[in-house]
Amino acid sequence: MNRLTKIKVLAAPRQALFKLARAGIPAYGCKKQGAFFIFSVPDNFLKKVFAIFSSPCYNITVERKSAAARLKNFVAGRAALMAGCLLFAACAFLSNIFIFKVEVTGSGAYLKNSVLEIASSCGVRRWAAYGGVDKVSVISRVLELPSVTFCSVHKSGSVLYIDVQAQKEEELSNSYLPLYADCDGTVENIVAVCGTAIAEKGSFVKKGDALIAPYSAVNEGDIVPCIASGYAVISRTVQLSYAADSESRENLSAAYASALLYADGEIVRREHTVSFTSEGVVYNVELTYLHTVSINFE
Repeated sequence: MNRLTKIKVLAAPRQALFKLARAGIPAYGCKKQGAFFIFSVPDNFLKKVFAIFSSPCYNITVERKSAAARLKNFVAGRAALMAGCLLFAACAFLSNIFIFKVEVTGSGAYLKNSVLEIASSCGVRRWAAYGGVDKVSVISRVLELPSVTFCSVHKSGSVLYIDVQAQKEEELSNSYLPLYADCDGTVENIVAVCGTAIAEKGSFVKKGDALIAPYSAVNEGDIVPCIASGYAVISRTVQLSYAADSESRENLSAAYASALLYADGEIVRREHTVSFTSEGVVYNVELTYLHTVSINFE
C-alpha cells in the first residue's frame, strides 16, 4: 500500500532538496509549481520534514496524505459504524442458522395446531438450529392430514414457513376423477404424473374412455387412491367438403383454411381430392392433427 505523503513547501527546489538530503530524508516525485516545491516522503519522515521547514517563511502544507494514512483515518473516524456493521452481519448470520419463529400459511392454515405438532416432532422448534429440521418428514406427515393436497417448507431469514394447501371435502372428492378422452382417435403419447395410465400408446380410444385412473399400485400390487394428473396426445382426423366455382390455388387454400377451423393442434397430415360437378368443383379435405387432453396438469 502507498505510504508516501505529498508535501508542498514555499522554497526553491535546490534549497529544499539540500535540507532533505542533509537530514537523510528521501524525496520522491519532485516538481516545481510556481514558487512552490512539491515532493513526497515516507510517512515515518513526516514529522522530521515539518521540523526542517518549521520557519513560517516556508509555508509548508500537506498536499495529499498517503493511502495508508487515509485508510487509517477512515477506519478511526468510522469505528462505531464498522462495529455496527459487524454486529449486523453477526445477527444476520445467526438468523440464518437458527429458527426464531414458525409460520403456517396457505389455505390449510386452519390446521396450524396439528402442523406445528408434527413440525415439533421433526425437530422444528423456536431457537433451534435450522440444520436439525427433517423437512422430508415434515412434508410427508403433513400430507397425511385430512384434505391436505400440498405442503412445502422453506426458511426466510429467521422465520420458517410451512405452506399447507387443503381442499374442502366436496372439492377433494371431485379431484379424484380419471382423465377421460374428449374425442375419438389414436393415442400418440400418454404421461401419468400421478395415477396410472390405462390407455396404451397406439391404441384407439373413443370419447368418454378413461385414459389415466386416479390410483397407484404400491407394495406389490396394493391399490392406493390418488389424484390423477397428466396428459394424453390423441391423433384425430377431420374430413370436410368445400364447394367452389372452379379449381384454383386460391380455392384450394380456402378449402384447407375452412378445415383448419376444426383443428386445435399440430397438423401431421393433410390430403385432398377434387370432384367435378355441374356447378363447379368440390374439394374433399382430410386433416390429421394432434389433440392434447389433460387433468390437474399445467
